Amino acid sequence: MIRSTISHVYQLTTEMPGLEEIGKCFCGKEALQRCSGCQSVFYCSREHQKADWKKHRSNCRAYRVERTLNVGRRLIACRDLKAGDVILQEKPLVMGPKYTAGQVCLGCYSSVDGRTKCSQCGWPTCGRVECHTNDSDHAVECGLIASGGRPIVGSLPVQAYQSVMVLRCLALKDQNPGRWEELLQLESHVHERRQRGLEDVDQATSVRLIRETLGLDVPEELILQLCGILMVNSFEQPPLKANSPQGLVAVYSTASLLEHDCVANAIKTFTNNGDIVIRAAVPISKGDKIALCYTEPLWGTVNRQRHLSQTKFFQCVCERCKDPTELDTFISGLHCQKCPQQSGILLIENPTDDASDWKCRQCGTRQPANYVAEIIESVGKEIVALKKGSLKDCEVFLRKFSKILHPNHFYLTDVKMALCQMYGHLEGQSLIEMNDDTLIAKEALALELLKVADAVSPGLTRLRAILLYELQAVLSVRCRKLCVTQSISKEELQANVKVVRKMLQESSTIFSWEPEETDEGQLAVISAKELRDVELFLKTLD
Repeated sequence: MIRSTISHVYQLTTEMPGLEEIGKCFCGKEALQRCSGCQSVFYCSREHQKADWKKHRSNCRAYRVERTLNVGRRLIACRDLKAGDVILQEKPLVMGPKYTAGQVCLGCYSSVDGRTKCSQCGWPTCGRVECHTNDSDHAVECGLIASGGRPIVGSLPVQAYQSVMVLRCLALKDQNPGRWEELLQLESHVHERRQRGLEDVDQATSVRLIRETLGLDVPEELILQLCGILMVNSFEQPPLKANSPQGLVAVYSTASLLEHDCVANAIKTFTNNGDIVIRAAVPISKGDKIALCYTEPLWGTVNRQRHLSQTKFFQCVCERCKDPTELDTFISGLHCQKCPQQSGILLIENPTDDASDWKCRQCGTRQPANYVAEIIESVGKEIVALKKGSLKDCEVFLRKFSKILHPNHFYLTDVKMALCQMYGHLEGQSLIEMNDDTLIAKEALALELLKVADAVSPGLTRLRAILLYELQAVLSVRCRKLCVTQSISKEELQANVKVVRKMLQESSTIFSWEPEETDEGQLAVISAKELRDVELFLKTLD
């Protein structure tokens, strides 16, 4: 049985176009043939591959690293992957606080007032003993400062936290040279950052703190390179309620190689200890690239392009970005004010050029980019001014701007998303108490948003899980009300409850991938309980 599995899945491949690297078999001989499952292990013969299978099976990867001229290194699927399959789980090279986090203890990342300081390096801490041990996160920069620099004296500017991750990177050089080399291989975009003046900020913060305040003998160019690596490759981790209220950032050796696509085929989550987990969001065929979305999928193309340019230093040319309709979602569209009843849709002519004219698909009217920019800026100010948690304000906003923006426009979608989650969840309001009109409104929003989500963020995504959870809540409440009034047959009730079960199964699975302390992690617990209740109820109907 084992032999047939090896023969079927891990056949030796002698012809690998574009991959001419020579490796070594575990026996020490040079080898050209690779494991066809992961493409990362070399064998000199079929016999040695079979002999190594028991050991290699647990480490056989679902991806291989490929280098291209346009993208550089990227990950390619080595086998067909099902939605939900784990592609990669990886520990961070470095992890630490966001530079916008304010004053935090570098051991547990809880907020501090700065009065208690580490006796070795002078950095503010919470004062707990466990945050000063050799096993704590703070031991990394503390040891570096104590061994080669001088402790901080006096107050510490908040901007100094921008240097914590740089210090932790520098510590790798002596503590883990292998990981240090992996870090330095990551893209830093030094040239682009210098052209945009970003290095001036780094010189005023990280370079000054490390070289002058701490007195560490580190070349300025190396500090600037590390600042670039951190900016381009850092992943933001979700805030955990126990600590790190602002969340942490981390850099990963392999996950940083994942290509971007505005309609990604993979998703990322994090474990409580900071590991990143990459899963297939949709089925991925062998040979396909594995891609994450490094921007917000519910933003319009101009906003996504601007964000990617500012943070990742590239222009996206994915299918969605090249399509003015954004895969028929019209998520950037405006109503043409010159068409009767604003029936025409105004869309940008060249989506990859934010200075491009906008044109009505119906009457052909053209408008300059600044015309649209002024409208978007005006609407944006109003969305910022919306009172948090106010159903009335959100409903008024939708009525007002639905005359100007396409129903799927990203600003309307943002408010609809908030409204969908507020109905039945605000203080003093429960789902079972909602009237029929509110239930219908919540259901319509969830279905409308799901259609957009399936186009721009398909598969087993966090967005889909949230919307499915809200939708099943509507159906569940409706079933209860119909049961009370005896207005539903047993067969129809059973069919509806099975739909509820299916939605709960999918949403609870997606939520279960999140750390338990996050909001989604808490929803995993709640939805799992609700799923058990639904299963028990279905048994009573049999």
